[in-house]
Amino acid sequence: MIMTNNVEVLTVHYKTPDLIYRQYNSVRKIYPTIPYRIIDGSDDGQFYFEDLEKEDKNIKVERLGYNIHHGPGMHYGITTSFYDFLLIMDSDVYIKKEIINDMYNHYKGYAVGKELMVDKKGLEKDQHKKYWWKSFNKIKYPYIHPSCILINKNAYLQFKQFKKHGAPCIDAMIDIFNKNKTDILSSFNLEGYIELEEKGTRKRWGINLK
Repeated sequence: MIMTNNVEVLTVHYKTPDLIYRQYNSVRKIYPTIPYRIIDGSDDGQFYFEDLEKEDKNIKVERLGYNIHHGPGMHYGITTSFYDFLLIMDSDVYIKKEIINDMYNHYKGYAVGKELMVDKKGLEKDQHKKYWWKSFNKIKYPYIHPSCILINKNAYLQFKQFKKHGAPCIDAMIDIFNKNKTDILSSFNLEGYIELEEKGTRKRWGINLK
């Protein structure tokens, strides 16, 4: 069992405060005092979540003033954390029941979450559509999806960092694969633990990976 005083909940926000309020409320129902940090990459000049900061001493909002994007935002959050473990969730995810200890029970050395098999571009087979057999790389990489991921900070620092990409963890996962360390990736069935609004931020603001 992992002590929740050694875990920080982290999310990256971009101009979708309703999603964050929903997530925050779901976290507080289960973990009333767990550290909760928002990396706010909103670039519209709005001062989001001031009310939460006034009400909750265990929340921290870091307002960057520019769109840091999901991958770099996660990287920033992990590398600046004071905790050994982080439960990172997309802004459009909220939890339904205790999840941290159950995820930690599957922990093997790096991260725990939903595992996919992807190619070097971070795409699953069905994302290649009609001619996937021509473009789907022969090497398949196990990929822990960052929509809801429990990750160890020190382990993260041993591999390539998350980046601005449609599959932001892809470099890290390929690095782990190339070093024959895939046994430190742990698959976890998130069904019943979380709900999400599919592409909640992307649906409203699009995606800019240039």
